[in-house]
Amino acid sequence: MANTRRFCDEEGNEHAFVPAIVDVRDNLGTLAVQVLASRHDLSKMDYCDMIRELYDITEELHDAYDQERERIHYRS
Repeated sequence: MANTRRFCDEEGNEHAFVPAIVDVRDNLGTLAVQVLASRHDLSKMDYCDMIRELYDITEELHDAYDQERERIHYRS
């Protein structure tokens, strides 16, 4: 059985890793913010534009993840 976040958080399982594919999935939002920040000076960006673009980037990353997760070899 693959390690889940819950399993890894249980006492005695501190040594266990969450599968890389789960970490990648769970960090797509953080990656989206980094992509947005690399494209724009966030301090000068209108909040509504920032949210719209962040949403678009997040959608693009979700689409890319869906395509790539089939290719990525999952190790449990």
